[in-house]
Amino acid sequence: MAIRIKNQKFYRTEDLVDILPLKLPSIQNYIRKGKIHAVKIGLFWYISESNLNRFLQGEYPTDKK
Repeated sequence: MAIRIKNQKFYRTEDLVDILPLKLPSIQNYIRKGKIHAVKIGLFWYISESNLNRFLQGEYPTDKK
């Protein structure tokens, strides 16, 4: 379930499984590699809607060197 903070929508990593054609380990791997920007709040990782859109548009690098 997405949450709203200051008019910005945030998704938990588990939410992205329902949105993207990816499994949870792949999403977590993309976060670790910096392909999807996420922030950790408490026990959970959150991805803003704008960062999700950047990822979908290919604005993050495909390889981190």
